[in-house]
Amino acid sequence: MGVGGKKPDMHEIASTRYSGQVAAFDEIVEKIKAAGGEIVKDEEIPLYDDIGSQEVELGTERIVEFNLNRNDFQLIRKIETQRIEGAGKHKSMMLLEIPRIKMSLKKKADTSSDWQIIDLDDMF
Repeated sequence: MGVGGKKPDMHEIASTRYSGQVAAFDEIVEKIKAAGGEIVKDEEIPLYDDIGSQEVELGTERIVEFNLNRNDFQLIRKIETQRIEGAGKHKSMMLLEIPRIKMSLKKKADTSSDWQIIDLDDMF
């Protein structure tokens, strides 16, 4: 590699990371069941955003709601296969080579109506 040259993309590593993140989400759901968690809802829905007056599909969102130790939880995974580029009237869609995954965990006590984002490592 020369100084200032563009480095080649590492597609194998990125696709392996993507597969690992998908598998990790399913492993977390299995750990929840093994810990005695009661799955209340498990659904996958399209993930949308607006470009002007149009609504476009960016990917999918899976929401798993469960109850564990008298606390309600939401485990959310968003997989974005496209992203919006530009601003104002010049927005356009760009297909991502490797989908982008975002995971989050929210917790709510039985006596509360507010969701708090918590770290996945704190749960197990």
